Amino acid sequence: MEKMINRPIAGTFGWLHMGAQAVEVPDQRDELQYRLAAGEVRTVLVEDDGTDRAITADLPEGACLHLVQISVDSGADLQVTDLQVHCAEKAAFHWYRLVLGGQNTYDNCSVTLAGDDSNFTADIGYQLADEDCYDINCEAIHLGKCTESAIRASGVLADEATKLMRGTIDFRTDCSGSVGNESEDVLLMDETAHNQSVPVILCAEEDVVGNHGATIGRPSEEVLYYMESRGIGEKEALRMLSRAKILSVAGKIPDAKLRECILQSIGEVQGDNE
Repeated sequence: MEKMINRPIAGTFGWLHMGAQAVEVPDQRDELQYRLAAGEVRTVLVEDDGTDRAITADLPEGACLHLVQISVDSGADLQVTDLQVHCAEKAAFHWYRLVLGGQNTYDNCSVTLAGDDSNFTADIGYQLADEDCYDINCEAIHLGKCTESAIRASGVLADEATKLMRGTIDFRTDCSGSVGNESEDVLLMDETAHNQSVPVILCAEEDVVGNHGATIGRPSEEVLYYMESRGIGEKEALRMLSRAKILSVAGKIPDAKLRECILQSIGEVQGDNE
């Protein structure tokens, strides 16, 4: 079954030919729903297995959900995730997304900050090689007053891997006092790797703050020279820098046991790839 996925809010992406993608997906879709009690704090791990999955979360007043989602190249041709989250007053949603290979991975994450003082953070780490493809659409929709969002991505592209990230911070009318930030740090290991980063800020309210920025390219010659002067060859230096991108995201997971388990699995996967 073919359907359009990762359709962004702004028409800007269509002008850039980076709008929704037509993808052939399975007829059956997995659905995960999370409903928290007011004030509840919960950490959830979702491991991708090559499916078309919808995830929804309804966060009432003061609730906090930490969603850890990890993809490891398991040989599946396709992984699709549609993540929809609604945050009430003082609710918080934290998304820790790790993509360690995979031929075609598509993420759509849309978070509505409906209540005053609600919060959304996304920490995305990816490591792609060969002909891996990662396509992501991430949206923070500010409706309530004094809401905050931060979309942060850090990753590595090698060989002929491709990545497209559309990030949108949408300040709606009456969301005064809100703040949104978006940043990305991309390490290109080979000239054949292809990266597209398209940050967008939409603003219908005057009293808000929105920032975005991106750093894209190979590591500087100064960094490589410094590491080589200490006996670390260029290949090993690049491997260490690549690993650091992933660990910077995994290290933010608040649950200590889960964090250690994921750090260990990352080490095993990267060890197998060496």
